[in-house]
Amino acid sequence: MTRRTKWLITAALFALTATALFAGLIGYTSTARFCASCHIMETRYVSWQYSDHAAYTNCLSCHSEPGLTGEIKAHLAGARYVYAFLSGRQSGPILLAEVPNENCFKCHDAEALGEEKEDSGQAHASYHRLHQEKQIACVACHGGLAHATMLPVKARSAMTLCQSCHQPHDSAVRSCNRCHPYGPGGPALRQP
Repeated sequence: MTRRTKWLITAALFALTATALFAGLIGYTSTARFCASCHIMETRYVSWQYSDHAAYTNCLSCHSEPGLTGEIKAHLAGARYVYAFLSGRQSGPILLAEVPNENCFKCHDAEALGEEKEDSGQAHASYHRLHQEKQIACVACHGGLAHATMLPVKARSAMTLCQSCHQPHDSAVRSCNRCHPYGPGGPALRQP
């Protein structure tokens, strides 16, 4: 075997080893367990485990922009978090994680959300349609679903949630019987 052949074999083995290590690193850093390895993420990890989303998603599937570029950006942001955590150079809030609507629509059919269903009624379907048309973030209303609380905290009422964007005098929240046609003790939404 010539010296050149030995060098090529060594270089090929090195390249294969480096590629396998890189792929393993990317695979591991894409898991929720890796995200939870930072102390500040432990509560987010546990609250996610108790949510319905834990069976269907991981951190990157919700918190990265769609596509390969989005996943690369998420890995780079994660590397920045690890650096800030290890170096103690945290200059601002580290738990800034957005969820683009496109990520919600990977599992939830955007068209079907605006359709009237037996369990939600016409009012709920029309609210979804209006909010989608205005391109309002899904997490504006549904932000607490994937990271449920770990404490016995009373959830905000729907009216309080609506009033976080709409003023009490807005037509969207002015009339109680618009959403509660059967009175305060009745169903919250109109049924078909």
